[in-house]
Amino acid sequence: MKVDVSEIKSFKGCPRQWKLTSRNGYHMRPKVTPPQLAMGTLFHEALHSLYLGASLDSVMDTIRKEMSKETDGALLAMIPGYAREVLPEDLDKYVVLDIEHKFSMNALDLYYKATGYRLIDLYDIDLVGSIDMIVYCPEDNCIYGFEHKTTKNFRPTSYLWMDEQPRLYYLALIQYVEEYNIKHHKDDWFVPAKVGGVFLNEVKKLLRQFQYNRTLCTYEDEDLRNFLVAFCNKALAVQDMVRTNKFACPEPDYFKCQMCDWKDVCETYMY
Repeated sequence: MKVDVSEIKSFKGCPRQWKLTSRNGYHMRPKVTPPQLAMGTLFHEALHSLYLGASLDSVMDTIRKEMSKETDGALLAMIPGYAREVLPEDLDKYVVLDIEHKFSMNALDLYYKATGYRLIDLYDIDLVGSIDMIVYCPEDNCIYGFEHKTTKNFRPTSYLWMDEQPRLYYLALIQYVEEYNIKHHKDDWFVPAKVGGVFLNEVKKLLRQFQYNRTLCTYEDEDLRNFLVAFCNKALAVQDMVRTNKFACPEPDYFKCQMCDWKDVCETYMY
C-alpha cells in the first residue's frame, strides 16, 4: 500500500473526505480542476523550466496561453519577479540534480532504522511523494530539497515547524544523499555530500508586486524519530480502514466543511 502526506492529512482531517479522495479509497476527482490547484501547477511548471535553463520569454508565453485570466493573473507578476530577484542567485549557487524527484520508502525499514524495532504490520506500506527540486551546493558540499508553494499568506511558524511534509521529504532527502554518495564514491574527485535540508519556497499571490519567503527546514534525529512513529501509526490506521472496509464516518468542523470540495456529498447523504 502506498501512502503520501496528503493522504495522512486528509485522513486526520475527515475520514469521509479521505475515503472519497484517497488512492486507497474511491480516488474520486472533481470534473473541473479547482482554480488554486491549476494555478499552482502552472507556477511549478514555470519554475522548473526556468531552473532548467528556459528563457523567461518562452516561459511567459506558455503561462499566457494556459492561464485562466479570471484567477491566474498574479502569475504575471510572480514569475517575472522570481526570475528577476531569486533565480540568478540560485543558479549561481546551486547545481540542479533533479526536478520532480519521486521517492518511495518502505515504512518497515524506516521504522526499524529510526527505532530499532520491527513493526511487522508496516512491511507492505510504502511512504511515497515527490520533491519539487533537488540541488547540490558546491560551497558547503550539501544537497538540498526545494518545495515550491504559492500562498496568500506566508505560513505561520507554529504550523511551519510542525508540518509533516518537509519532515517526510527530509527523510527522502537522506535516502537520496545516501544513494548519491554510493553512486559517486569511486570517482577520484568525490567527497561524500551531506544533507543540507528542505527549503520551503513560498511566493505570495500578488498582482502588482513580488514577495517571497524561504525557510530551511532541518531536524534532529529525535524529532524525526518521534515524527516517524506518529506518521506510521496513522499509516497503520489507514491500512486498517482499507483492509476491514470500515465505515468512514464524517468529522464535521465549521471551518473545514466550508473549505471542503466534497461538502455537497455530505449535504446530500449526511450520515
